Formats: sequence, C-alpha cells, structure tokens
Amino acid sequence: MIPVLVACRRSGAVHTVTSTREALRLLFTAWPVSEGKAYFSALEVCDGVAIGKASPEDARLAFIAAADEAKVPYDVVPATPVSL
Repeated sequence: MIPVLVACRRSGAVHTVTSTREALRLLFTAWPVSEGKAYFSALEVCDGVAIGKASPEDARLAFIAAADEAKVPYDVVPATPVSL
C-alpha cells in the first residue's frame, strides 16, 4: 500500500498508514466519525484485502474516500522518489 499521511485533529498527531491493518486500526480507534458510506466501504475493502477480495490499492482509495467524507486532512506519499 502506498503510504497515506493522516492528521488527527484532536491530538495533532500525524499517522503514516502503510498497510490495510493500520488503516483498519485508525478507522476503528481514531476516526472522527463512525458512520457514512465511504467509512463503511473503507472498513469492508480493507478487511477484504486479508481474504483476497480486494487489492491494497483498492483499500488505499477507499481509505482516502473515507478521509474525504470525514474531512480528515491527509496527504499521499509519492510512489517513487522525486528528484529535485
């Protein structure tokens, strides 16, 4: 999974999500809402990766959609290093 940086509004902490397991942990323990179509989709897709029903990229996109829905600030780490 290409890392996604997520900012927690309450604590100010920034979480680097690098796996579907980390995404699920964050959705269950630190997400500001526990409702919404994108939230439940992200839970389902992230869980589906473990049993081969979804790809890590599907999970990443679902997680980002849940962040958009909940207005959680995030940034996506580039897949390859950028030369300056």
